[in-house]
Amino acid sequence: MQPIKLLIIEDDTTSQLMLKGILSMHKLTIVGTGEEGLEAAKNGHDLIILDINLPGIDGYEACRQLRQSEQTKLTPIIFLTTCSDLNDRLQAYGVGGNDYISKPFDATELVSKIDFHCELVEKHKQTNNDISNARRLLMEVQTSAAKIQSISRFIQTTLFCHDIDSLYRQFFRTANEIGLDCILRIESSAGTKTRSSCDGISTLEQEILDMSGNMKHIHTFGQDRAIYRWRHAAMLTRKVSDMIDILAIFMDALEAGIKAVDNESKLLQKVEELESNNSEVRSRVSDLFHIMRADIKGAILSLGMISVLDIDDEDKLNDLIDNFSQRIDLELQQLDKNNSVMQQLVTDLRTPPPELQALLDDDSDEGEGVMLF
Repeated sequence: MQPIKLLIIEDDTTSQLMLKGILSMHKLTIVGTGEEGLEAAKNGHDLIILDINLPGIDGYEACRQLRQSEQTKLTPIIFLTTCSDLNDRLQAYGVGGNDYISKPFDATELVSKIDFHCELVEKHKQTNNDISNARRLLMEVQTSAAKIQSISRFIQTTLFCHDIDSLYRQFFRTANEIGLDCILRIESSAGTKTRSSCDGISTLEQEILDMSGNMKHIHTFGQDRAIYRWRHAAMLTRKVSDMIDILAIFMDALEAGIKAVDNESKLLQKVEELESNNSEVRSRVSDLFHIMRADIKGAILSLGMISVLDIDDEDKLNDLIDNFSQRIDLELQQLDKNNSVMQQLVTDLRTPPPELQALLDDDSDEGEGVMLF
């Protein structure tokens, strides 16, 4: 067994010398009164040997006070005394003693009991360490789960961000939730913007981002700092801690959000172009029918089929042309209906579920970050 710190509270000189010889392998502190024992115990010991009959406060009272102290409430205490009847043993146990040896004592029994109680202490310490480690791991898992939940919510909100500013707000809101201090640059069809989660952006930080174009996806450096470089976004973290993998998921979600904003912008632009083109086509078709009406009349007269169109002939011709004009107009109206359907689909895609609406409706500056364009 490894040497331990052992406190002996014993007033008998002969017993002190015997204990000192038997337990010489251990680091011993020997005192002769209960008061001295209480003071010495503040230094921390692995085990205490305590006599009952002591000058001043007796061993029972010393044990009671030791058990009230946070530092010694779990320290094994072995009573070593000439008192040996049942009542003495019960009283020793009642005040918090762990074991009892009567004088004259057997050295082998004493060493055996010391070894036994020290082994129990070691097991207790190991159990406490295991519990502490389990709690720490549980806290880490819970913390990671909470951060992943925040990022999961960010992934959902990116589906309903319709511009880069909205995407920035949701990003920094999530960054605040997971305790991330960072600088973010987004390059999109709307241009390049750089913002910080808090404070400003130093010249050095700006230069690092400017020069990060050829870096790999994740580049760690310095004291707990990292650069994340994706195609349309770059992030400089001032403290990455244990979030290096979680932040990669965060950047994946941001990258998808940027692409979604750009694609939606292109889609809306195309819908507007189609609506404008359809309107222009209908106007040109109407003009063509007017021209066609006059050209047909002129062609009939120039062919000499008749010399002049009477009212009935002209009405029939107009009716024929109007009929075709209406039929073509109905076809063009179907294009307008298609545009309306497309607009409704876009509206449906842009409408978030109720649980995300509150986040997206928040027009405050919270989470928007400090901007540097």
